[in-house]
Amino acid sequence: DETFSFKYSPGKLRGNQYKSMMTKEELEEEQRVQREQLAAIFRLMKEKSDTFGEMSEGDMKEQLKLYDI
Repeated sequence: DETFSFKYSPGKLRGNQYKSMMTKEELEEEQRVQREQLAAIFRLMKEKSDTFGEMSEGDMKEQLKLYDI
């Protein structure tokens, strides 16, 4: 039986693998924090549209799909 270590190991685990190891409460908290962070990023991009260009929420969601988010 292989014991899992949370030691940083690049390329070893993807996001979905970490999710399967979390408790329901940890997963809910992770999703809550992720939603808050994405909302903050979206607000910043809207405020700085001269820097980031015009992007709808749908455009942003399509981009995030590329990164398994």
